Amino acid sequence: MDYTQPQFWPQLQQLAATIDGLDYFQVLNLPSSAAGNQVRDSYYALSRALHPDKFFHIADDVTKAAVHKIYKRVTEAYTILKDEKKRIKYVADISGPDRAKKLRFTEESEAEQKEQQKMATKVAKTPKGEQLYQAALLEMKKGQWDKAYKNIQTATVLESGNAELKALLADLDKKRKGG
Repeated sequence: MDYTQPQFWPQLQQLAATIDGLDYFQVLNLPSSAAGNQVRDSYYALSRALHPDKFFHIADDVTKAAVHKIYKRVTEAYTILKDEKKRIKYVADISGPDRAKKLRFTEESEAEQKEQQKMATKVAKTPKGEQLYQAALLEMKKGQWDKAYKNIQTATVLESGNAELKALLADLDKKRKGG
């Protein structure tokens, strides 16, 4: 289909108006079980059909803006869904109770994913150190920087050679001081 033809412009404008309510699978017209090659193929087909450069010659600025918005979301969807780790996190997010808030994979989502990966690796080497570390993580999730700092500070005393705990202690010190 040649979406540059005027008969398709109302459809493009309607899609642009509703695209923020679609998840990435819907943007790419795919089921959530789609394989990586299906994601790629759908992206390439949509990219060829809706690339903003194909619309440079039309005089309708509303349609140009709509195409730009759609293309941006198509590219964003592909970027997230082609990365297996981001895709797993995204599927979990849109399957949860906060679906409407998680339709777009933001920098916050990426930071949360990295934080979860960081938490998955064992930082403390002793049982008591690990207990204090886990308690600090819970406090961090609540934004209780002083409590988290005290737990990590104690864990650092127990494991004075642990560079990861020391780095976390320094980060927490900045956060609790508002930095």
